[in-house]
Amino acid sequence: MEALVQTRNIDEAVEAVSRLLVPHSIKVTSTRERIDAKLQVRHPTSQPLISLSYGAPVTVDAGDFSGLFLVKHCLRGAAQVRQGRREGEWREGQTMLLSAGADTQLRFDQPCVQQSLRLDFAKMGQLCARLLGYPLESPLRFDLRPFSAELEQTWQRTLAYLYPGDGRALPLTAVAQASLDEFLLTLLLHQHPHNYSEALAEPVPTPVPGIVRRAERYMQDNAEAPIVISDVAAELGVGVRTLQAAFRQWRNTTPQLFLRDLRLQRVHEGLLLGGETGVTDIALRFGFSHLGRFSAYYEERFGEKPSVTLRRSSSRTR
Repeated sequence: MEALVQTRNIDEAVEAVSRLLVPHSIKVTSTRERIDAKLQVRHPTSQPLISLSYGAPVTVDAGDFSGLFLVKHCLRGAAQVRQGRREGEWREGQTMLLSAGADTQLRFDQPCVQQSLRLDFAKMGQLCARLLGYPLESPLRFDLRPFSAELEQTWQRTLAYLYPGDGRALPLTAVAQASLDEFLLTLLLHQHPHNYSEALAEPVPTPVPGIVRRAERYMQDNAEAPIVISDVAAELGVGVRTLQAAFRQWRNTTPQLFLRDLRLQRVHEGLLLGGETGVTDIALRFGFSHLGRFSAYYEERFGEKPSVTLRRSSSRTR
């Protein structure tokens, strides 16, 4: 789903952006300029991608910036931000992550074109707690600095897949959406510094093998449901890192790979039944949104392309 707003009226621009982000005010910082705001919103997952330019140098007072994290990429121009006592700046090709709950002011120069991804505040905090295995004692706060070169490269590749330039994003099932949402949040929690980074880097004790057996049963029972690994850990009452350590110790794999292999097996079973359902439909049902990678995983696991399995099973049922 996409939405587009274009206006020269400051009040209209403020209203449109406030609906997506937080209540705020805008001030044009040059007396010879007036805004020419352009706003585009895309919703392939639960986390909208927002492209925004004002066409003039502006300052934005976003108040206490409550209820969201915002990943802001500078496509053109430059911008500065102050959150509480912290300050940061970023330029063309750089990305900044703004945390919730801090008094926030932003400044954008005239050519600045922003691309922002709104991240759910509750989901981010919940996932961090699940990774740690205990509730957060204080709000999650990311460092106010541009992404590292490595994270920037990974982030842009991921966004290019989720939000292709031609606008023809693949419709995502609930399973695929849940997996992609968790991937984005996990990527940031592990690769961009925050106040729990050191705790996430601490080793965990070797878990008992019973955790693995319980996790396997839960995943087998819910392979078609929109569960992610943090849901499995929460069901077992352990941290995600504990679950990962258990699978490494007792299965020489990861829970992510176990769930992927389990879903591949379910796709294989579905293709063997033949019928009217195509490869894409079955793959999406089990959360495989990147069809090229899915086909490679499938061929590695079963020794043939999924289309071959479907043709072979269909020929037997004629």
